[in-house]
Amino acid sequence: LYLFQYSILRNASQHHMDPHPVFILGHPRTGTTLLHSLLALDDERFAICDTFMAGFPHCFLWFESIGKFLFSGILSEKRPMDNMKLHFDLPQEDELGTNILSGFTVSPYTSLLFLKDEAMYRKYQCLLSEDISVQDAQLWTNSFLKLLWKIRVRDLLVHSRQTNRAKRRHYNVPRQLLLKSPCHTGRVRLLLKLFPNAKFVFIHRNPYEVFLSGAHMAETTYGWMFLQQPTNEEMQEYILRQGEILHGEYFSCRSDNERLLLLHKDNCVEVSFEELTKDPFMCVGRIYRELGFDSFDPMVGSSYPDRLSNECEALKDYQRNKFHHVVLDDKLKDIIKFRWKDQFDIFGYSKQYPN
Repeated sequence: LYLFQYSILRNASQHHMDPHPVFILGHPRTGTTLLHSLLALDDERFAICDTFMAGFPHCFLWFESIGKFLFSGILSEKRPMDNMKLHFDLPQEDELGTNILSGFTVSPYTSLLFLKDEAMYRKYQCLLSEDISVQDAQLWTNSFLKLLWKIRVRDLLVHSRQTNRAKRRHYNVPRQLLLKSPCHTGRVRLLLKLFPNAKFVFIHRNPYEVFLSGAHMAETTYGWMFLQQPTNEEMQEYILRQGEILHGEYFSCRSDNERLLLLHKDNCVEVSFEELTKDPFMCVGRIYRELGFDSFDPMVGSSYPDRLSNECEALKDYQRNKFHHVVLDDKLKDIIKFRWKDQFDIFGYSKQYPN
C-alpha cells in the first residue's frame, strides 16, 4: 500500500513542481534560524526540510518513524551555540542534506572537517559557473533537486493524512517550500535559474556582533566536526572570508549596476536582526505584506497569526547570547571594519565598536 501511494505521489509531485519557493538568506549568525523557525510555524502555507530529513536525506521517506524511535534522546535539547531548541521536527538547513546526497564533495560545509584546507571549498559558496566545473555544478544541482523532490513527496504523504479534507486546497498539491541555508546567500543567480519566481527574505546584523557570534559558534560547535585543528588566525580568516564572499555576491545581485536586477522589491524583502528581535510579530507581518502573502488578512481565516503571536510571547523569556564582555583588540576591529566595509555602509551600521 505504501509503495502504491508512493508511486502515485511521485507522479503528482513531478507535475506540481513548486515554481516559487521562499529562500531565507543571510550570513551565519545573523538570525536566519530564528526567522526560519517563525516562518515555518505557518504550516498551512509552507513545507520545510526538518532536522531528520537533513540528517537522513537518503532514507527519510521510509526510515523516519523507525529512525525517530531508534534515535530518540540522541539530540541535545538545545543548540550549543545559542540555546535555541533542537529536535528532529524543527526546521533545518537543506544544505546539510544536499551535502550528504552529493557525497560531501561540492558543499562549503565540508570545509569544516578540513579547516586548514578550507580555501579549496570556497568556490562552492556561490557555485558560480566561472569557478566550478560543469560536473560539480550538475552534482550539486541534482542532489539539491532530489532532496526537494523527496520533501515534496513526504509533504503529500504526511500532510494529506493530517489535514482535514474539507480544508485541503487539493490532495495532490504540495505546500510551498520554505528553505534556509546561509550559503544560499551567494547562490541567488543559480536559484533563480532553477526557480525563476522564487522569493527571498534576507536578514542582516551588526557586523561586529556577527563576527563575535561566529567566533562563539566556532568555539562551542565547530570543534566537534574538525578533522584538522585550525589556529585562531585560520578560524578568523574563515569567518571573515565567508562574509566577504556571501555578501559580495548578494550585493552584486541587488546592485543598480546590474543590467538585469536579480533582487528587487517584488521578489526580496530585507530585515535586520534588531527589527526581528525587537518585535518579531510586526517584522514577520511586514515580510508577508511585501511578499504578497495573505495569511494576516482576517478574511482569510488563517490560524498562523495566532500561532506566531503565541511563539513571540514565549520568546520573551529567551536569553540570547551577549558579547558586551568581549573586548576585541584594535587591530582586529580595524580588520573587520576594512574587510566588511560594505556591510557597515550599505546597511547603515556604525563602525564604532558597541559598548
